[in-house]
Amino acid sequence: MIFSRFFAPSHTSQNPEKRLEAIQNLSPEKPTDKTILHELAFNDANADVSLAALSKLNTFVLWLKMSQSAQHAKVKKIAERTVEAALMGQGDVNINANEKASFLRESANGELIQTVLVNDASLLADKSLVMTLLNKVDKPAFTQTIFLQHADNALQQAILATIEDSSVLQKLEKKCRDNAIHGAIVAKLQLLKAQAEKPIELMRRVTLCLSKYQALVDKSDVEDIDKRQVKLLGEYNDLMSDASILSAEDKTAVDAKFARISEKVTRHLSRIRPEWEAQKAAKEKAEIEALCKQHLSHATTQVNWLYGERLCEATLADVAVVNESVRALEVSADHMASLGGSAKLLDDVRAGIAALNNSLEAFSMQQQYGQKLLICLSQVESLAEESRQQAAGTPIEPAKSAQDAKGKGETEQTTDVSKAASTDATESASSEDKAVQDQNFKDKNVSQKAPESIEAEFKALSEKYHNLRNELISVPSALNKRWHAASRVFSQKKQAKKTEVDHALRQCRKQISVVDNLIAQGKYRAAITKFEKLSASFESMPENVKKQLAKRFEKTAEDIAHLEGWQDYIAAPRKPALVEEAQALAASPVEDIKERGEAIRYLRQQWLSLGAGSDDDTQQSAFDAALELAFQPCREHYAALDAEREKALKARQALIDQVAAIDLSQDEAVLAKVFDRTVKQWHECGQVEKRDYESLKQRWNKTISPLQTKVNQWHGMNKKAKQELVAQASALSAQEDIASATETAQQLQHNWKSIGHAGKRDESRLWREFRLANDALFGRLKEQRKAQSSAFDETLNTLFTQLNAIDSESDESTIASSIQDIETQAKDLPGAMRAKLDKKITVIQKQQQTRAQQRHVRKVQQRAQSVISVLSESLRAGDFTSISDDDADLLGKRWKSALSKPTPVQQSRHWLTVALEAATDIPSPQSDSSMRTNVQLTMMTAKLEKGESLSPAQLLEDWIAHGKVDDQETHLLERVVNVLDNNPEVVA
Repeated sequence: MIFSRFFAPSHTSQNPEKRLEAIQNLSPEKPTDKTILHELAFNDANADVSLAALSKLNTFVLWLKMSQSAQHAKVKKIAERTVEAALMGQGDVNINANEKASFLRESANGELIQTVLVNDASLLADKSLVMTLLNKVDKPAFTQTIFLQHADNALQQAILATIEDSSVLQKLEKKCRDNAIHGAIVAKLQLLKAQAEKPIELMRRVTLCLSKYQALVDKSDVEDIDKRQVKLLGEYNDLMSDASILSAEDKTAVDAKFARISEKVTRHLSRIRPEWEAQKAAKEKAEIEALCKQHLSHATTQVNWLYGERLCEATLADVAVVNESVRALEVSADHMASLGGSAKLLDDVRAGIAALNNSLEAFSMQQQYGQKLLICLSQVESLAEESRQQAAGTPIEPAKSAQDAKGKGETEQTTDVSKAASTDATESASSEDKAVQDQNFKDKNVSQKAPESIEAEFKALSEKYHNLRNELISVPSALNKRWHAASRVFSQKKQAKKTEVDHALRQCRKQISVVDNLIAQGKYRAAITKFEKLSASFESMPENVKKQLAKRFEKTAEDIAHLEGWQDYIAAPRKPALVEEAQALAASPVEDIKERGEAIRYLRQQWLSLGAGSDDDTQQSAFDAALELAFQPCREHYAALDAEREKALKARQALIDQVAAIDLSQDEAVLAKVFDRTVKQWHECGQVEKRDYESLKQRWNKTISPLQTKVNQWHGMNKKAKQELVAQASALSAQEDIASATETAQQLQHNWKSIGHAGKRDESRLWREFRLANDALFGRLKEQRKAQSSAFDETLNTLFTQLNAIDSESDESTIASSIQDIETQAKDLPGAMRAKLDKKITVIQKQQQTRAQQRHVRKVQQRAQSVISVLSESLRAGDFTSISDDDADLLGKRWKSALSKPTPVQQSRHWLTVALEAATDIPSPQSDSSMRTNVQLTMMTAKLEKGESLSPAQLLEDWIAHGKVDDQETHLLERVVNVLDNNPEVVA
């Protein structure tokens, strides 16, 4: 005993270094040493000593405890790292699978669980563990990661069974690659969707049916209401045959709504039937007025068409058709007058009839002027064609008529003119036509006209054309276009001549600059060669252009004269270098055929610019051989292009034969598609030689013409049918019964789709007119529906008022009943309005839940105070009969039982007090720090090894089970009271 005072153990030394040395001599296998190591690990003030002791003990449980309870930051950090490393299978701390699983289930935080689960594949074999950990982490993104990247099929099936969120399943479906799992995901999505949508879909369809039924009270056509009522009743009965899938509440609401609407419709019919019968008579009057307006519009359009499109070539049949439309208008006007139609409208129609008749009477004379104008235009076009051929440098052929200078469409037009002239034209027009023909005959024997003569003739014809045009009421746009096209030839020729002179001037200046630059760069041979070409160009220019360039040209000529003497001297060293360049070019790979050709051409020009030398034959042979070798890839490339042209030629010939074999008796729609397809194929066949293309083009036009004619006729029929639909759609906008007119418009739209294409020129215009007519009608329908929606707005405002009137202090059942009544009334509202109302209901329900939670918290706090009161008074006195009735009601069955039946327990009241403080994170007195450490270690060990965990409520029950509180335990009672004050949920 005396010596122990002088030779204290080294692990109790005040010097940390000595304690560290002592740790090296301690063995965790010996109970005494193990206790010392425990003491040093958890109670030593030095961080290094604590860490050394922990490393000596080196058990996962102790490292884990230290990571949770260490006061020193360094120790806590290293302990946390060691625990994480052990869980990851790193370091020298061993942890078995059961310990790891137990720790992850009960103690690990979410981030650590994610890290370990992703990196330790062995854990994924335990489906139960993985599912527990995923539920603990509770992060959908992490669950998806495990599902897609780490789980096997069995685990994926287990995870899939827990997912009820369709959005999560949809994400998994997009990323899953396993066919079986993907099929399971799709099946579950379909199941969820079907389960959720079936009653909703039925309610939606029933609601829609009842809404249509309800809408009958807004209609005024009794006949239409009767038809719709029969149809809707049958639809409703069919839907309600599946009413078993609806809830009883929904079914009752639907039945009540159906009965209510049926009664409304019956009352509505009885009220409007007399008025409807009176309106039916008035409707006939409105229809004849609308028909009269339609006939007036149609007749005006026909007369405008006669003047605008058929002025020159109109036949008696065309005039008869237009006259027929005017006569139909007169019949409609007489019918409207007999029915007592609008006097103002009748006056307008009769005024329109008079104007149309005047136009028809004047048409014969206008047509004669139009034919004269067309003859004059044909002469201008022939003159323009002659001028064009003269400008192109081709032999002048006999003067051609307008159809030779125009496209196929104009050919047909001019042909019609000839026919019209032969039958309907006056003697004057016929004589002028003959004069033109005589003039064309004479042109066959006349030599090429001078440009000045052509210009004079054009001026005279232009004056004549304008005089004739002034005699016409309106000039057809086609003739105006042809006139502008023909006159443009002369204006372009004038502009081209000026452009040509300017271009020649710029080119000559550019060539002079090039020669000057070559001289400045020392490229004398190239400069001499360029100057020779420049001289030829300069001499061919007009004198006025030469004067502008004379000074610069003379100076450049003087410079060239000085250089010509040096040509042979320059050529001697340059030719061998060109031979080497040619040989290098031949040896290099071909990257671009065009660049290779340009390079060969450039070398040849350079060679020629050097002239002939003394040893020219040898160098010439070497140079030619090298260029020939370099040109070989180009020759092969051009041969391939020739093969492609030959292939394109055969393809075009085959296409012509294919078109010739087309059966024109097929359906027009099929022929139209064949026509479009073959024309597209013709343009995609590829290029052929120009000399071959001209003959192929003529064959193609001749072969395709019958097919094109039939397709054009079909387009014309479709155009007429669609014009009638446009007229019908325009007439619908005047009808009062919008619903009936809308149905008719929908049928017209269906008919429109069944009619074929009307041609590129007319299809878009007709569709635009048809769409505008439909837009006007459906705009009226939209306004009507807008008026109907005001009733829904009123209902919504009423329901919002009822929601705002709910007393927030009422009990839950009263509030729930009020909300249920409001939801029942809101079933008929549209989806958007219902969503607004549901949002408001959700806010009220959340507020109600918040108040319920607050009441629960207050109740728990009151119970805690009652427990404190009983502990402070009854338990201390050992008399439980004095518990007040209020406290008894607040305590509840559990705590009344615990207080009234004390039982012996294993742990002391002191130990339970410290454990209760540790479980609720309440600091213990410094004197109990050692006991608190032991308590925490005991609780952790029991949790890890036996899976047992004591809750604060269980600890409090055990504390109470000791019975009466003695005087020496008063301070323990005060500490328990402190725990309950800070953590009332212990007695929840």
